[in-house]
Amino acid sequence: MACHAIKKLIGVVLLNTFIVLAVLADPGKLISAEDLSRLASEAQQRRLPILLMVSRHHCGFCDRMKEEALQPMLLSGLYRNRILMRELSIDPGEMITNFQGKRENAVDFIRQYQVYVTPTLLFLDAEGKETAERIVGINTVDYLIFYIEEAIDEATADITH
Repeated sequence: MACHAIKKLIGVVLLNTFIVLAVLADPGKLISAEDLSRLASEAQQRRLPILLMVSRHHCGFCDRMKEEALQPMLLSGLYRNRILMRELSIDPGEMITNFQGKRENAVDFIRQYQVYVTPTLLFLDAEGKETAERIVGINTVDYLIFYIEEAIDEATADITH
């Protein structure tokens, strides 16, 4: 009987540990875009646009975009059913699976979008086509959320029609 109680107690402790770890796992962290073909399938199935933040390691403006705009948006939970947010690092050596399911260098992939500044926010449909005006760079966060919100509305309207 005591052995059963100890096993039950260990099970409860482990479950609580997993719950705490899940809460601490930073739900506002921007997920890395590694497989765009899989992301496209999800976007198509859920009928949602994709917000793809193009960034570089050691880019202070990219960090600011994430910390002051995108992560708070993710943490709010208000965008969970409006848009799929991902980050694409274009540092040398970064690889990605493109919308067609082929592996390629992230820098080579992003050239088709003519992105030359990080951060850049692209608003894409499940085929990888831009559905709203991109947001390039970051000046002030005061209006940034407004512009992101406008682009999400535009991208969503393009997908639902």
